[in-house]
Amino acid sequence: MAIYETPRVLLVGSWGSEALVSAFTDALYRGVEWGEAVGAQTGELVAKRISAFYRQGHWSVFEFMGAQFLVECSRACHTQFIRHRLASYWSESQRYVDYAKREIRFVVPRGFPADILKRAYEDYVRLRESFKPEYARMALPNAAATAFAVQMNARELLLNFVPLRCAYAAQAEIRHVCWQMFATAWRLWPTLARHVWEDLPSLHRDFCTKVPRGEDCRLYAIKDAEERHGPLPEKPWLAAAVHGP
Repeated sequence: MAIYETPRVLLVGSWGSEALVSAFTDALYRGVEWGEAVGAQTGELVAKRISAFYRQGHWSVFEFMGAQFLVECSRACHTQFIRHRLASYWSESQRYVDYAKREIRFVVPRGFPADILKRAYEDYVRLRESFKPEYARMALPNAAATAFAVQMNARELLLNFVPLRCAYAAQAEIRHVCWQMFATAWRLWPTLARHVWEDLPSLHRDFCTKVPRGEDCRLYAIKDAEERHGPLPEKPWLAAAVHGP
């Protein structure tokens, strides 16, 4: 039995890029041959075009880039996550995985009583003496960890999921997962991610709900998530704030 306070996010694959989207601009709007279009892309040109698409609200082009993650969080967090239907999911099965033979994991906020989790697991093990895993799992709490693969395009991730789930109003655990995914998106699609970071308080009307007046809604949401679930592995937006574009 293992108890963690920090949900985990691992990038396992990605497709497309900001340069690819920019190259499509030449191929589809200017009739340029694909090889020539790809070769013509420079960092400055790509950033200019991605910024223009973003500012003009031409967000469908961001569906041509995306990422695949392996996430581990609590079952409660997982249930909230899969409400985002413009994504693909493949989840760990409590019906088939036998936690009497394989270590069970729990993800809970800092300070959560471990004895309650221990009793729940002991009940599960006792049930396994008479029931299959698909029935014994009914004794497991929402704190039981679930690993799942999730695939999202950049539009869904940065312009829908992030404004909803990185906000302080979201539960701290899924918020922690969201900020980890946003940090990965920053590495994959830096121009788009910077624009989203700058505009986050206005991308959803409730992003700053419940945040004390005078606080930066983004930093407040991050601080609270870290207090409950541990430090984020990386926060590239802080370096950007210090060093600029």
